[in-house]
Amino acid sequence: MHAIRTQSYWRVQAIRELVAWPTSATANWSAGFLAGIFDAEGSFSHTLLRITNTDPEIIGWVCSCLRLFRFAFTVKYYSCEGRKPIDFVTITGGLREHLRFFHTVGPAISRKLDITGQRATSHSYLRVVSVERLETIRLYDVTTETGDYICDGIVTHNCFARPSHAYLGLSPGLDFETRLFYKADAAKVLEAELARPDYVCKPITVGANTDPYQPVERQMKVTRSILEVLARARHPVTVITKSAMVLRDLDLLAEMARQGLASVGISVTSLDNELKRTLEPRAASPQARLRALAALSAAEVPTGVLVAPVIPALNDHEMEAILQAAAHAGARWAGYVLLRLPYEIKDLFTEWLAEHYPERAAHVMSLICAMRGGREYDPRFGHRMRGNGPYALLLGNRFRIACRRLNLNAAARDPLNTALFRPPAPPGSQLRLEL
Repeated sequence: MHAIRTQSYWRVQAIRELVAWPTSATANWSAGFLAGIFDAEGSFSHTLLRITNTDPEIIGWVCSCLRLFRFAFTVKYYSCEGRKPIDFVTITGGLREHLRFFHTVGPAISRKLDITGQRATSHSYLRVVSVERLETIRLYDVTTETGDYICDGIVTHNCFARPSHAYLGLSPGLDFETRLFYKADAAKVLEAELARPDYVCKPITVGANTDPYQPVERQMKVTRSILEVLARARHPVTVITKSAMVLRDLDLLAEMARQGLASVGISVTSLDNELKRTLEPRAASPQARLRALAALSAAEVPTGVLVAPVIPALNDHEMEAILQAAAHAGARWAGYVLLRLPYEIKDLFTEWLAEHYPERAAHVMSLICAMRGGREYDPRFGHRMRGNGPYALLLGNRFRIACRRLNLNAAARDPLNTALFRPPAPPGSQLRLEL
């Protein structure tokens, strides 16, 4: 145990001032106090976040600080014979408010912040009201524009969605591949959003951040339920995937495509099954993806191929072959994305590269850095997808020449139809007759 000892009157007074309660608590002081008392006396388990103490003055300050940040809470008093009475302050509002508490006060003991197995829901209508440049901050909540998953059960060692797991205090490596989060009420929330009087219909992309056809989708059918809502509302959608499971929803996609409401893009990383097995262990085979492209095209669903990611000295030599195979399968448009290595992905990829291709590892990373201004990654918009420098220019020229030869991207893609949009009936409203 450590103690502060002094015989100086003025030093004693200074210490008393330091430990005295403030006359007017600031937001910074309140956040620090709540973080400290939660670390010392707080707990978070089984969806309950509470702070306990036997000192009424401390409990009073806890309540005062929570009110400052507009947290709803309850206080329960317990008295046991032979022991000091104790108060329990419980923050209400569910996981959303618990995450806001963690984000607001920043407790230091990370093991108390575990939200494993809990379901995150929100009744708020979210919209962008401003865009501000901020310093680096710690985040505890994650969402995606697709409203379905925040992680990629289809294991890809280059997937740029992997950092999402780090936001939750989980590993972007093994946890990303084994611990999935999903929004069980995604379709219900989407339907309510589309029913809003001020909603403006614009094409939606499902799969822009993570793949909507992960293995667990066979049982959960979250993506299927989202497409059903969009089909009923005649809302345009583009699906991006590397899974042949998209054919399960061919009935919905084909009917929507006939109305100009749907298109599908399938990414193909390599035609080499050995490379695919090491880079994307649980993803569909290249042949299965091409068969899916062919089936979608045969059903007159507009389709395209994404050569992604392009990894120099590893799969970039396959670009023309992938484009040719996709064109023969009926793809109408094509795109490509240079390998991206933000945040934790860099270490995961370099470890994978050293394990599976040690003789090429240094050369691959050298070429990547040459296209990223001497770094492993360049996050600037307009640069991160294509890169810069002679090698990046060569890739772009090869892509354009191959597309021209194969009649890919020959004409501007027809915009998806927004004129047919029919808002869902708001909950509790009377159904209307179609005339």
